[in-house]
Amino acid sequence: MQKFFRENGAKLISALVIFIMLLVCFANADNGEIEEAVTDSKRYKSTTEWMQEINDDTPISSISIPGTHDSAAEYIFPGHFLKTQGMSIADQLTNGFRYLDIRLAVESDKNGDYLGFVHNFGKCRARSNVFSEQIRLDGVLDQIYAFLKAHPSETVLFCVKDEGKNDNAKEFEELLFKSINQNKSSWYLYDTIPKLSRVRGKIVLLRRFSDAMNYGNTGLSFNWNDQGQKTSVDLPYVMYSLNDSDKLWVQDRYKYNVGQKRDAFLDMLRNVQADDHTFTLNFLSTAGDGTFGHPKGYAEVLNGILMTTNLAPQTSYGTIVVDFGTREIAQHIYMSNFQANAE
Repeated sequence: MQKFFRENGAKLISALVIFIMLLVCFANADNGEIEEAVTDSKRYKSTTEWMQEINDDTPISSISIPGTHDSAAEYIFPGHFLKTQGMSIADQLTNGFRYLDIRLAVESDKNGDYLGFVHNFGKCRARSNVFSEQIRLDGVLDQIYAFLKAHPSETVLFCVKDEGKNDNAKEFEELLFKSINQNKSSWYLYDTIPKLSRVRGKIVLLRRFSDAMNYGNTGLSFNWNDQGQKTSVDLPYVMYSLNDSDKLWVQDRYKYNVGQKRDAFLDMLRNVQADDHTFTLNFLSTAGDGTFGHPKGYAEVLNGILMTTNLAPQTSYGTIVVDFGTREIAQHIYMSNFQANAE
């Protein structure tokens, strides 16, 4: 045994140091969140019911909607590289966000297969402990149902992507629709952009999976092509057809550096108009152009740019998707739906 440690001691110590560093990185991931600014509540619509005063006849594509990227990645290992949010999904809804970026994979335990939340190679956890249980789809859906029951004027856009590299597409969809069908009346599953009246109190399914089962009504197809290139392009946003009459514009340059991302985001904000038949997704989030990303560091800069960008009143900017969303960011986005100085 002593001979083994003499020959391998250095390797063992190096491995132990790396392991401890990763544990510290994960454990500290929930510290030092981007602070929420103190705001004058008289200036803003309620974060829990801001959709209440939007006209029933308004298509959801014509609403400025705050969204979060990798919405479940509040507690994840290693947090320095993979953590993208500082609030749970339940708290995001309470603080005004209505678009959720849902990344799932087929997981297994002694009771069988289930859909669990992931971000890249990491599993999204319920608490900061590295050994905490993985967040499951059904648990999050229960939270959303409860929110919508308490606030029936609202709707939640639920954009689902199969993130499991080894997943069987049919099994993924069977598990997904098994969960949806348990409360199917709370979902909008059609492939046309609905008016707000049609989806108040409901979850709108946005599909970023293959539809291998060909169920029929599987939501709006949001299967845009990967935009992971690092090189700047003249038009950083791309258009896709949703159906015969509706289209989708997406800017999701997630490998851009901060300067490139700022330019791409503002370019789309100024030049692509969301309307009744045009859904827009404008991602402010990025993993950066380096080998390892640090989403929180990028978000601190980019979210600051958003907060100093004037959003005109009574103007639809579509869905704006951020890392490390705060109440102040959500308010800044959704208040563009209303008249200036609304009381």
